[in-house]
Formats: sequence, C-alpha cells, structure tokens
Amino acid sequence: MTQYKITVKDTTYDVEILDDPRNDEVLVKVNGEELTVVTEELNKPVSAVKAAAPVRAAAPAPRPAAAAPVAAAGPGTVKSPLPGVVNSIKVRTGDKVKANDELCVIEAMKAMNIIRASQDGTVARIHVSEGSQISHGAPLMDIE
Repeated sequence: MTQYKITVKDTTYDVEILDDPRNDEVLVKVNGEELTVVTEELNKPVSAVKAAAPVRAAAPAPRPAAAAPVAAAGPGTVKSPLPGVVNSIKVRTGDKVKANDELCVIEAMKAMNIIRASQDGTVARIHVSEGSQISHGAPLMDIE
C-alpha cells in the first residue's frame, strides 16, 4: 500500500493506493474514502489504449473525494449528500422551484439518487455540470 499527500490548487488530499496500480481498475483511499478508479497508462501506443470508464465510488464515506475543491456555500446552497457523478440537471438558473421539486440526479454505485429542493425559491446559481465528479458536501446549486 503506497501513500501520497497530493496538493491540487491549494487543497491537500491524503491518497493511499490499495491495489496494484497496473490494474485497469484500482482501489484507492482518498481522505479516508475508498474509491474505485479507472487507470490508463499514458505511455501505451494510441491503438492499445482502452476507452476509460468514469470514476465511480466503491463505497459511501463521509469524507470528500479527490474531486473539485468544495466552494464556499451559503444558507440557500443545496449540497451533495454523497459522492458520485452528476447524471442530469433538471433545472436552470432563474427557474422557480418549490420544496421537494427535483433538482438533479447523482449516480453513485450505479444507483440514481434524486436531489430535491429543501425550500421554495429561485435557482440563483448552478455549481455543477452533467457528467462532473462531485464529492460529499460539494455545493450543487444556490436557491434564493
């Protein structure tokens, strides 16, 4: 098991590689959260490189994954309740929403998780895009 301390844009992550890094899929632990990641050797000839599958979480955990750093969140910010991939966004900036309206869908461990509005308001800002990898607690959108 190899351990690293990786800093990306002033955010530091503790990374531990739990599997053989030569495998196509490798189990890693990032800030205490276990993830399965797809690897691709950069020195392979182009014809031998496989299409990489998206990174997906192996098990839910309470700590953030090595995704984009979490931006500051305000009182009307909807945060991700789990790490995963944004599958779809159901609203646009300026849309009026009511409590319990569907905002987006996050895919985690092959399950589709519907994220709903916790309050009435207007979508002021969307922090994510479809297909983006997000961590637990990452801001998804602001509702004012």
